[in-house]
Amino acid sequence: MRAPGPYRAYLRRFDWGIALAAFALVLIGLYAVYSATQFPDSPREDLFLRHLLALPVALGAMLVMMAIPLRTLEDLAWPIYGGCLLILLLVLLVGMEAYGARRWLVFGPVRLQPAEIAKIGTIIALANYLARKRRSPDQIRTLFAALGLIALPLLLILRQPDLGTAGAIPALGIGILLWAGLPMVHLLVLASPLLGLALRPLPILWGLFVVASLAVLWRRRVSGLVLALFLLVHGGLFLGAPVVWDRLEPYQRDRITTFLQPEGDPGGAGYQIIQSKITIGSGWIWGKGPLAGTQKALAFLPQQHTDFIFGVIGEELGFLGTSVTLLLFLLLILRAFRLVVQCRSPFAGLLAGGLGSLLLYHVGVNLAMTVGLLPVTGLPLPFLSYGGSFLVAMFAVVGLLLNVSAHRFDY
Repeated sequence: MRAPGPYRAYLRRFDWGIALAAFALVLIGLYAVYSATQFPDSPREDLFLRHLLALPVALGAMLVMMAIPLRTLEDLAWPIYGGCLLILLLVLLVGMEAYGARRWLVFGPVRLQPAEIAKIGTIIALANYLARKRRSPDQIRTLFAALGLIALPLLLILRQPDLGTAGAIPALGIGILLWAGLPMVHLLVLASPLLGLALRPLPILWGLFVVASLAVLWRRRVSGLVLALFLLVHGGLFLGAPVVWDRLEPYQRDRITTFLQPEGDPGGAGYQIIQSKITIGSGWIWGKGPLAGTQKALAFLPQQHTDFIFGVIGEELGFLGTSVTLLLFLLLILRAFRLVVQCRSPFAGLLAGGLGSLLLYHVGVNLAMTVGLLPVTGLPLPFLSYGGSFLVAMFAVVGLLLNVSAHRFDY
């Protein structure tokens, strides 16, 4: 009996590296979520059961993404992108409000976080746009159109507000643009506003940075329009930074100041970062053993089943467990990026590059956050953190990567 058409290619070119890494990570995640919800006085088995019930839905999403022909996905890129923008608008109008933000649509017992879907929709649309007629991002018109595709979902997610998730949109966008051939000098222009904001409290260093950047751009013979826009953006950010700071929510300002000096408020805003470092470090080499974490059991680490799930692994499984987890993430991301250079189809290659960039952003930012290298952003760790919508989205990513891998030699 022959395998069904959509899955026949998988029998010949199934990427076991991607599949095994993803399933190993989700098994570690199930253990970590279960352990993180086992408090001595009041275990939260309901949270673990909800997470477990989301797994069949996630596997279904993976199979659907594996079965959709890439040509069909490419043809439906704009309806998918438009639908993502529509549900992002819908969540702002009728979404459930919690913790001062509107991020979820509620359908009876089911909660959906549209931003997770919007990430994948943006990747598909951007890959489609750049692959059509092999548009090169070193052309100003193409670059601005691509930035527009990135800006629309970014602004809608910022309105929720959800800074951590919003940051994924430019991260995956820049990843796709780089794989599409974006010159490094243009990347400097795109990344410079963040560096400029970081140097804003030190005007002399900020001025030196702007002058040095202009010198580099001038030597690379960048057009006068780009130089003028560069100056306009940095001047606007320098003058407007105090206004933006005043418009941030109090918890967002606390996260930034805590990142700069967590010991300044060890019992308040700096508590999460300090406890996260203690929890991870307390595991030493071998860890305290399964379900034996004391920091976790006493709930010293807030949000330990979501944003800070890596701390549970560090405490109970130690350096060995965290190293295995990191190696699995590294394998998954490298396999995704390897597909970019293997694919004959420009759309499939850019799709893989965007998906790999999305995984890299989530893993890198979450891990940097848990050890105090970045401000706390509320960003979950793929396959490990509690959350049904996020788990489904990550398995959809795996399904798309397996789809690309199976058809990487097709054109």
